[in-house]
Amino acid sequence: MVHLWGSRTREEAEMSRSALGGNATGDIAVVIGGAQLDFNLVYLGCQMAKGARRKVHLVHVIEVPRALPLKAVLTQESERADKLLNSAMQIAERVGCEAIAEIVQARDAGPAIVDEARDHNCALILIGFMRSEGRNPNDLGKTVPYVLANSPCRVWLVQDPPRPAKD
Repeated sequence: MVHLWGSRTREEAEMSRSALGGNATGDIAVVIGGAQLDFNLVYLGCQMAKGARRKVHLVHVIEVPRALPLKAVLTQESERADKLLNSAMQIAERVGCEAIAEIVQARDAGPAIVDEARDHNCALILIGFMRSEGRNPNDLGKTVPYVLANSPCRVWLVQDPPRPAKD
């Protein structure tokens, strides 16, 4: 294959723009939950953002139990979130994409994700879902349906095949 005059760059930019939706001008939000799939989505989101000259917002939501105040300090969850977002930022750095990492504490992840996408005027949300063997295949939990129903922008849901049930 021969590329003349940077046609590959033009093709990549066009592909990134079309992924974001026609004349969309917003950034890309990637939801980080901790699964390996999330890091594949970070790479994909960063590639698209770089091609479209946009930013990536790496969002991790810590769900705070109702028994605790919303601003409660959850040390273990915060440390885990730091590790996840640092790994995601390393991917963004390798790709050469401008990324912003955010930890959000909320009662429910779905509304927090939608609010972040709205606040940052995102054109696309990338979210992953891990199926488990032995679980109803139509059960998407509560976060994914909420994001799909209420998102102000396009949502790409990527689902990995079922993983074996734990004994």
